[in-house]
Amino acid sequence: MRLIFKYLTTTFTFFLLMTACKKDTNYNNPYLDNVSFSIEINMDLPEYAPLKYANNSVLVHNAGIKGIIIFNTGNSYNAFEASDPNHYPSQCSTMHPNQFTCRCDCEGNTYSLHTGQITSGDGQYSLKAYHISQTGNKLRISN
Repeated sequence: MRLIFKYLTTTFTFFLLMTACKKDTNYNNPYLDNVSFSIEINMDLPEYAPLKYANNSVLVHNAGIKGIIIFNTGNSYNAFEASDPNHYPSQCSTMHPNQFTCRCDCEGNTYSLHTGQITSGDGQYSLKAYHISQTGNKLRISN
C-alpha cells in the first residue's frame, strides 16, 4: 500500500511539474495586431550590409506594423516589431535601434535587441519577435 501511495504521489508531482512548465508561445498583446507578411533581405545590398557584422542592426520600414528591427547577435539574427509593444501604435511609437538596444520616443522605453526584454521604462510586454531564417547572405523574415 505504501509503495502504491508513493508511486501515485510521484506520478502526480511529475504531471504537475510538466503542466506548470508549459511554455506559452502566443504573443497576446492588446496593443499590437498580428499582421501576416514575408520579406527577404539581401545583405549584399548597401542598406543591409551592416547586418553582416555582429551587434549591428537595421530598421526595415516595409513590413510589420511600424517596421522591423533586424539585429545580428554575433551567432544568429533577431527580428522584432519596430512598434513599442507597451502602447498602441502612433506617430512616435516607432523605435529606433542604437547598438544593443532600441528606444521609443513616446515614453522613452528601451528594449534589448538580444532578448527583446524591456531594459528601462514602464511596460509588461517584451518586443514582438518575428521568425527569421538565413540562407547565404539572404534573410527571410515572416510572421
